[in-house]
Parts: sequence; structure tokens; C-alpha cells
Amino acid sequence: MNHRVVVATDSSSCLPAELAQAWRVAVAPLQIIIDDEPFSEGGDVSPLQVVHSLVSGRKVGTSQPGPQALMDVAEWAKANGAESLVFVSLSAKISGTAQAMKSVAERAPVPVTVVDSRTAGLAAGLAVLSASAVAAAGGGYLDVVAEAERASRSSMSLFSPDSLEYLRRGGRVGPAVAAVGRALGVKPELGLVDGDVVSIARHRSSHKARAAMLDRVASHAATMRHPVIGIMTLPGDDDLVTDARQVLSTRGDWPVLQAGLSAALAAHAGPGTLAVAVVDVHPDVAASL
Repeated sequence: MNHRVVVATDSSSCLPAELAQAWRVAVAPLQIIIDDEPFSEGGDVSPLQVVHSLVSGRKVGTSQPGPQALMDVAEWAKANGAESLVFVSLSAKISGTAQAMKSVAERAPVPVTVVDSRTAGLAAGLAVLSASAVAAAGGGYLDVVAEAERASRSSMSLFSPDSLEYLRRGGRVGPAVAAVGRALGVKPELGLVDGDVVSIARHRSSHKARAAMLDRVASHAATMRHPVIGIMTLPGDDDLVTDARQVLSTRGDWPVLQAGLSAALAAHAGPGTLAVAVVDVHPDVAASL
């Protein structure tokens, strides 16, 4: 059955391909730039390739999806019988994706509404699924937009990188902050708050930073009606997932979605990063996970 409204997002949402397909969500790939050469996330470059490039000292950056990739999403919506498209982007404060889609919308074959999630990763991805659940139930575009905004605003998104070096290279933290972290052996607990990457707390070890982060997410989940927790890591960091699941299981019986950290986010966070999000999702999404 065709939805009157379809939902799309960018690849930083970390949505597993099978979930995106099941909920009829189109995903526009961000661009990964390695030594000044652009690659499309997913098709041309993987998170593991990004990690190898970072560790080997190559210059790695990111950029919003290209105009044609965004137009492809709108054309896909039209081809699938949609009357309108709701595009949920990662935070406009850390990416030009929302603005790029607004520019493409002026010549798109269907009306496009852009929702700035003010977050990233599965915090945005789960909000996208919630919006798609409203679309699947026959909701109009205003209902779908409202659900995307509600779910994303309910979210908490935290991450603990093993090192601040890669965030420094990408301009997400200043050199002085990164230098203090190295000198004192401080392990950061960071988060997305109102669209910005901010420092939540500093800890003396990675273990303490991750434990505090998981405790914070669990406490927030306990206040929600339909919480789903997302855990994101990079290839080779499976032990972080196992430990996180164990900690969360002692706090509550919530659905947990595990996903790989997208290549675009990996380019800034680096290896050894644990990212966790919680969203008060649409009940149909919670029931499906």
C-alpha cells in the first residue's frame, strides 16, 4: 500500500537497511571526503574504511548529500505514489543537509517539508521511524511532521569517544580542549543538546564515562511511555555493545536497537566510540523491535 506521505532522512541516522526498507524510509547518503576525494556513504565507503583512514593519518572530512542524491529521494517518493515528502535531517547546527534539501525542494516533483531533528544517529533514526509509523497509519503530512518533531525532541543522544583527537581534526572541539584531555587522561562524555555537540561530563576512565552515559540514558528512558534505546559502535567494538546491553538490562526491560555508527559520524568520533540514544517512539515502532 502506498503512503500519501513518505519519510526520508540522511545516512547519519544509522538506520539499518532492513529497518529503513520495512518502514519505507528513503536514505540520502552523506559524502565522506578522504584526502580531498569524495565518496558516497554506503555505496563507495564503509565505516571500517573510514576508521582505517583515520588511524593511518589520512585527511578525512564529511559533507552533506549532493543535490542529485537529495533529488533522487524526492523522485523516489513521487514514483512510489506519495503526495508529499517529509525529510528529517541531522542537526542543522552541525551539517548543511537541511539547507541543501530545502534548496532541492524548490524543484522537487512533490512538496517537501524539512524537519531539523536537532540531533543525529539513532536519536534521529528512531524519530524517522516514528514519523513513518504515522504515515503508514494514513496520517497527513502535518501529522507526520508533528510526530517527527515530537519524537526527536524527546530524544537523548550521548557518546563517549576514546579520544578527542578526531573531533579536534573535524573542528567539533577546540585544540585546547583536546590537549587538556590528552594531558590529563580525561575521557569525555559528550552529547547533542539543542543541535550542538556539548560536553556533558569528564571522567577519569573510558569505563566510568560509558557507565555514566548509560546511567543517564536509562534514567531518561524511565520517564518515557514507549522508550527505545539505540546503541551504535564501529566494527571491532562488539565488546562495547555487550557491556552496554548488560548494564541496561539491570535498569529496565526496554527494546534495544543495535546499529553500526555511520561512516559520517565515524569520521568525527573515531574508533572506540560508544554512542547511545533513547527516544520516546510511536507505539507501533516500539512494538516492532
